[in-house]
Amino acid sequence: MLKSDYRNVEKDSARCGGQPVVGGTRIRAATILTCYRQGMRVEEIVQQYPGLRPADVHDALAYAYDHLDEIENDLAADEEAAVKARLGRGGAD
Repeated sequence: MLKSDYRNVEKDSARCGGQPVVGGTRIRAATILTCYRQGMRVEEIVQQYPGLRPADVHDALAYAYDHLDEIENDLAADEEAAVKARLGRGGAD
C-alpha cells in the first residue's frame, strides 16, 4: 500500500483497482470530487458517506485537484465501463 503525502489518502493495488481512496475505506477520491463538482458541500459529503470526516474529504479533494489528470482518467474509465455495461445488457438508454 502506498501512503501519499495526503494524510488520509492511500493507493493499494488490492483496493479499488489501485485508485486513490480515503484511508481505511473504499471511497475513492474520484467519487468525492464528483460529489463536490455536483455542488455538495463537505458537510453533505460526510453525511452521504458516514465513515468520512471533514478532514478526509478535504484531503481527497486536495489529492484530486493536485492529480487531476489521474482522477479524470479514472472517471473516464468509469464512464466507459458504464456505457459498456449498458450496451452489454442489450441496449443503450
